[in-house]
Amino acid sequence: MAHDKYLTYEEYLSYGGTLPLPAFIPLEFRCRKRIDYLTANRIQRMAAVPEAVKLCMMSLVGIENSVGVEAQIEKPVVTSFSNDGYSESYGKALGASEAESSMKGIIRTSLYGEVDDRGVPLLYRGLDA
Repeated sequence: MAHDKYLTYEEYLSYGGTLPLPAFIPLEFRCRKRIDYLTANRIQRMAAVPEAVKLCMMSLVGIENSVGVEAQIEKPVVTSFSNDGYSESYGKALGASEAESSMKGIIRTSLYGEVDDRGVPLLYRGLDA
């Protein structure tokens, strides 16, 4: 069974999501593809999407929206400001590679120990027999 979404918009809202539907749709797609890549598409073959995957998607959508590659292109974060001798700096914004690394870490942490319907760990990268 292939899943066209790991997290529906209604589920996203019920978990406290605040993005409008037009912004959510491409973010859900990109985050789903990240998970598919690291899980070798195992979730696509499951009867139901596990709760751990839905919660992982919530985290990924938030990060992808604020510091993902497209977000940084569309609305770059200003971390330093200087005007006639006056300057301000606020924290450190994640770069694209740091955001990518952070999202991979969230997937690995969130899905660690989760198994598919056949008992194979979702993060297993060997051969399925």
